Amino acid sequence: MQWEEHQDQPIRQHNVGTTIRWTIRGQGVMDRQREGAFNGAACNGALERRSMVLVSEVHGQQILSVLRGFRERSLLFDFSILVRGETIQCHRCVLAACSDFFRAMFEVNMRERDDGSVTMSHLSPKAIRAFLDFAYSGETEITEDNVDMFFQLSSFLQVSILSKACSDFLIETLDLSNCLQLLAIAEGYGSTRLHQHAMDFIVQNFHSLSKTSDFLEMTVSVLEKCLGADELNVPDEESVLRALLRWADHEPEGRRRLLPDLLLLVRLHQLPMAILEEVSQSEGPLSDDGDCAKTVKGAIANLREFSGFFLDARPSTTDCYIYVHKTEENGEIRHTFCYNIETDRWKELPQALITDPPGSSLAGFGESLFLTGGCRGNCCRAVRLHIAEPFHDATDEAWCYCPAQNSLTQVPTMKKPRTMHTSVTALRRIYVIGGKTRGPRSIRSLLDVEYYDPLSRDWRSVSPLPRGIYYPEASACNGVIYTLGSEVEISDVFNPSLDCFFQYNAVTDQWCQLVAEFGQFFHATLVKAVPVNDVLYLCDLSTYKVYSFCPETCVWKGEGSFECAGFNAGAIGISDKIYILGGDYSPDEITDEVQVYHSSRSEWEEVSPMPRALTEFHCQVMRFNRDRDPWKADQ
Repeated sequence: MQWEEHQDQPIRQHNVGTTIRWTIRGQGVMDRQREGAFNGAACNGALERRSMVLVSEVHGQQILSVLRGFRERSLLFDFSILVRGETIQCHRCVLAACSDFFRAMFEVNMRERDDGSVTMSHLSPKAIRAFLDFAYSGETEITEDNVDMFFQLSSFLQVSILSKACSDFLIETLDLSNCLQLLAIAEGYGSTRLHQHAMDFIVQNFHSLSKTSDFLEMTVSVLEKCLGADELNVPDEESVLRALLRWADHEPEGRRRLLPDLLLLVRLHQLPMAILEEVSQSEGPLSDDGDCAKTVKGAIANLREFSGFFLDARPSTTDCYIYVHKTEENGEIRHTFCYNIETDRWKELPQALITDPPGSSLAGFGESLFLTGGCRGNCCRAVRLHIAEPFHDATDEAWCYCPAQNSLTQVPTMKKPRTMHTSVTALRRIYVIGGKTRGPRSIRSLLDVEYYDPLSRDWRSVSPLPRGIYYPEASACNGVIYTLGSEVEISDVFNPSLDCFFQYNAVTDQWCQLVAEFGQFFHATLVKAVPVNDVLYLCDLSTYKVYSFCPETCVWKGEGSFECAGFNAGAIGISDKIYILGGDYSPDEITDEVQVYHSSRSEWEEVSPMPRALTEFHCQVMRFNRDRDPWKADQ
């Protein structure tokens, strides 16, 4: 049996950048007997032997210094670079250490390796010497005069650190006058980093760029990327259309044939009707070209029939609100507010025409709200009392509320009457999940799932839930709907454990059950699921903690804690933020507080409170095109 022990002794510092560390190594008795004699001291029956580890922090710089000296004195050269009639000598070990191009050359059986030279006619002697200066020293100065030379050099010779330095230098210089040029440079040299930054700059400054002469020289491929980008920073969609027409008119003969395809990338149905009608009636490429005229007329028809139902408005062209609605227990008193995200201001809205029966669900879709189901009659609205009603007279009715017109319109009925269900928007549809149907309290929760398409105006059934979920909670992240809750129907204290966690792929119409390891710790009625940048977040209103879910690993990660929140609070995810609104700490203590969690920096802040303390209310995110915003006045 052999053992070895390291005991670090005090470190000795000899010269600058040089460290000596002493260690003691021990050996067992059997090993000492095999060796016979030994030198050293015995400690606890074991032999001590001292060894020294030398750590030189300046060793690399010293080697470079020696190699620079060899180069300056023309010593030990073993390779030559032939460039435009000049021969530049160097050391192949330095070339291979600095350049992936040369390393590959020397590692394979190439003629240049055996000949001891390579010809580079497309580079200049100045560029080669600049590269060698960097290779032998590890440093160089990048300026506006030489950055193009270094970029070309590093791209060809595959010097990644130098290429990144050139990209970083050019990124710092990005402005309206050079962004298109730098984008072309990035494409030419294959710099994905510079390309991404330049493209992001163009998208974020598109409106200003579209007014410059450089914009007229934008390539069609770059223009396509801009027109198709949700992040395109413009004041309204009309400015996108005007920019496209200006670009096409610059070279009408060659570009007007591209106009029909490019026009499809403009979100014409997001324009005001007056603008579309003006464009269709005025003389110009959009009325002269048959395909363009057909596209404009189609947009006008869609706008007349489905105004407010299009979900592709660019965020920069919209005003974003949190909509809050509460009907009191008597069914007559209603509270309706909207919160402007940008201004941090609440506004009380006029009496809405919304009819929200007890147990109904509310989902936002474009610039409208859809209410589904609920119970007829005078059953209690409070959740704890509603679930205990002996009979649920659930309805299959569905309604569309348009805030812009303050109008409520009945839409086709659901396939199943429902109450205590949930609804969520995904893939341009409103999915209605679970709940209870008409009948006595003892009936089991529904497995049925269906969706409503506001454009086709019909309901369709999809794959059912794997198991029934009592009072489900749902959140949509792109085309995936996460559904959480408890399989337990009811308990005396109404705090069943969170034991169901399902994932529904709306594209493939498939459900799967996920492992809910957190279930024993959470209560189904005290969690809120919200999407943040298409990531599922869970807010636990009992412990004030926030968790994010990773679908690849099926693991929950703790993200932080908020100060406090009332039970039955509302929760909304907007961009990278989570809003926790209102709730109750006890039946007699209801709060109006609003807290915001910034996921990008894991911080909470308190913003303006609601106009009134509320608990158990509807809340949804709503976006309006600025020209159709009904709540903008007096904000």
